[in-house]
Amino acid sequence: MRCRSCQHELWNVRPGPCPECGEPFNPRTAVFERYSAHFCCPHCSEAYWGNGRDGLPDPPEFTCARCEQPVRLEEMVLRPAPGQEGREIRQDLHPFDGSPKGLLRRTWDTMSMAMSDPKRLGRSLPPRPDLWRAASFAGVIAGIGVASALAPAIVTSAYQLVTVGSVDVLSLQRGPGELFFGATMGAAVVGSMLYLGVIVLMIAAVIRVRTGEPLPVRRLVACWCYASGVATLGAFPCVGACAMPAIMIMGPRILAQELLGAGVVSQRLATFVQVLSFVAVVAMGAMIVLWTVGV
Repeated sequence: MRCRSCQHELWNVRPGPCPECGEPFNPRTAVFERYSAHFCCPHCSEAYWGNGRDGLPDPPEFTCARCEQPVRLEEMVLRPAPGQEGREIRQDLHPFDGSPKGLLRRTWDTMSMAMSDPKRLGRSLPPRPDLWRAASFAGVIAGIGVASALAPAIVTSAYQLVTVGSVDVLSLQRGPGELFFGATMGAAVVGSMLYLGVIVLMIAAVIRVRTGEPLPVRRLVACWCYASGVATLGAFPCVGACAMPAIMIMGPRILAQELLGAGVVSQRLATFVQVLSFVAVVAMGAMIVLWTVGV
């Protein structure tokens, strides 16, 4: 179990400020795997299972069976249950910023959580997000967009290499259809990221005007980076362009819910962003239909 801010080990540490960075730790606000930790009495060290909701003792306040002293969850020392040593059992850590896993696994977990539970993704964001990590995630997503744009040329060249035995330089001139296909897939990813960036700027302007307080720039940028994972839907072959309407609706929703979970926006502002983006997509679709039929 590690600190959300600095990743310092918190086993056998009494709840309170982190010994490394001073970030407060309270077991009541954390989420664990059930039966993965022992919650120990602060008076006699008697261990109790995390058998309740969120892997915490149920009830959270009781009288110790050994020393008969009153015990509160906020005072209990945590220790790993047998067989759980060395595992990260805390489930409210950010899947990219707070995970020791490899880059690809962290990227996949973050994309999955952004699409399934963006509010939880924002809630798990550390108090001071690591912008270098957030930027590396956005870089991976942008790289997927570039790779999808180059995919047609790479596949054609590989096919020539396998069937002919060499790549014919003269045949590398791409037709307009192939170029349009690749450009559309790349634009579906990178363009979606820029689209979410514009929405972040709009949200920042609204926060600035309404509150007049300094903007939480670090959290805004981090949420934009992690919400951009939805743009990878545009990299799917043949259906990337068709996924654009879904991305333009899902993207703002994911971003708004993530910012809501991170405490950057209110529920009212998050709902307004989602409704406004939906109306914009419908209006854009209507304009395209009218233009296509020549009205």
